[in-house]
Amino acid sequence: MQTYLISYDISENNPRLKASRLLLRAGCFRVQKSVFIGTLSDTRYLRLRKSLDALRQRPRWSTTDQILLLPLHQYTRDNLDTIGSSRNDWPLIFRELHTLVI
Repeated sequence: MQTYLISYDISENNPRLKASRLLLRAGCFRVQKSVFIGTLSDTRYLRLRKSLDALRQRPRWSTTDQILLLPLHQYTRDNLDTIGSSRNDWPLIFRELHTLVI
């Protein structure tokens, strides 16, 4: 399992919405409007990567659109710093919490 920070800059609504749905369906969590974090198995990551790459073939994909997939190593995760409101679900996002009680 590897944790990824995934962000996109997509100009058109249709491919942008498709990208966000693919990320959420893959088990990623939205941390900002166009920024997601997900801890994914190799298989799930490769499937997601392939689906996101397919968005480039869509008619509304612009040559300036971009999706970044950055692996986060343990050191990076442990030293995560935020300014402003802090999320209280980091253990869930990083798959450290296995049971969610509501």
